[in-house]
Amino acid sequence: MARVSRRKEFLVKMFEEAMRAYEHPGEEWNEDEKEFLPIFTDLVGSCKVVLDLAGGYGRVSPYLIKNNNTVVLGDLSCHSLQLARKTILNSNFHIVRMDMLHLPFVDNVFDGVWFTQAFEYVPPDERENFLRALKRILKHYGIAFLNVAKVPNECALLSYIKNYIYWKIIRRQPIIWGEYIYKLHLKHYTGWHYHAVVFTKRIEKTFKKVGFKTIKTRYDKKGYLTYLLQAH
Repeated sequence: MARVSRRKEFLVKMFEEAMRAYEHPGEEWNEDEKEFLPIFTDLVGSCKVVLDLAGGYGRVSPYLIKNNNTVVLGDLSCHSLQLARKTILNSNFHIVRMDMLHLPFVDNVFDGVWFTQAFEYVPPDERENFLRALKRILKHYGIAFLNVAKVPNECALLSYIKNYIYWKIIRRQPIIWGEYIYKLHLKHYTGWHYHAVVFTKRIEKTFKKVGFKTIKTRYDKKGYLTYLLQAH
């Protein structure tokens, strides 16, 4: 049996720790979500199949179900999915517990994918593979929404560099440039929290490389890049 690499072991621990913060869901609406949601639903159309990827407790799912669409909510958090099962009662709504880095779907099955406030959990060295998988499960001309956290959204550049040195040199952990692990303080949980952030618009080159066309963008001064993409 092949030995799991030290980096993969590290990432598993980080993701397990990150999941603890979602035992009491508390995500709120962003301005980019409010702006892009009606555009997304118009482009997807009616009687379609939509994936609410890493959608937590289904905060957005009821809006995606409109127009008689079938919505699949996919997330790794048992707590969030249990809450969604109790609160969203609709025959067009389905729940799948899944790892977003290993999408368990056949090719060309979804007309749209809504992926919000979660790209920061895709490791930098997995971004291209993730986007290829995202395109794979979308139908031709299918629509994807996603937002990307940049460094200013998380911290100042100097703080990021200090954090990177701490984990790389002092803690001797196999992190790579673009990963930011910080102390999260919530009412129900305090611990280390993993994020992967981008420094430039290099991600747009990756979109094009894997076969996405950018339909609409939004550059938030607070540090978010938001995209509507179309699979080609």
